[in-house]
Amino acid sequence: MKIEDFLHQRFQALMTADYAAVFASYHEQAPFRQQFASCEDYLDFARRQLAQVKVLNWQCLGQREAAVGQVECLLSMELEVGTVRQPYYELALLIQDHSGWHYHSAQKLTAEDFSGSPEQIDFRHFDDASPKIRF
Repeated sequence: MKIEDFLHQRFQALMTADYAAVFASYHEQAPFRQQFASCEDYLDFARRQLAQVKVLNWQCLGQREAAVGQVECLLSMELEVGTVRQPYYELALLIQDHSGWHYHSAQKLTAEDFSGSPEQIDFRHFDDASPKIRF
């Protein structure tokens, strides 16, 4: 599966609240998997905490190779939390293994961290961000 197809499937799952598919998209060594040991744990969290967050749209603005079998994707999305729409950006690390691409982690920027338009953000905004926290 191509990276673009993987991202499309993952965002479709987020947009339709298919949280079991979101859980399955994570790499087995992702920090997320340390926080949620089972799919049921995550589904319980998602029902309580993520129901009010909607992904309205998204786009992949660029990719760069991080290592062999690892790609960083620069993602832009518009979220709606309650009645408030807000831009959101990720530098997502994807890892490829024998079964395809998986989401490992991401560095995130909110509108407070970057106030420009999605067309203006690039990798340097994440490279220059401090601290570099990946979830």
